[in-house]
Amino acid sequence: MMEGTCPLALLAAGTEAKVTDVRAGRGMQARLLGMGFCPDARVTVQCADRGSIIVSVGDARYALSRGIAMKIFVGIAKGSA
Repeated sequence: MMEGTCPLALLAAGTEAKVTDVRAGRGMQARLLGMGFCPDARVTVQCADRGSIIVSVGDARYALSRGIAMKIFVGIAKGSA
């Protein structure tokens, strides 16, 4: 059961979530969708203690700036860290 949505940048390391929306310009949205950040994709935050946030989507890992991560909205399952 989903508790609500928030930007990916606000999640702590180890949190798993599901992409609900990408709120960016057309070009950035196309790039993020191409990287796998599409609705219902599962993402896991690997590291969030520096300027960038490292996330895994499928078999890939990406380092995103916090600004870009603020444009990716995710739903967190109840009970997740």
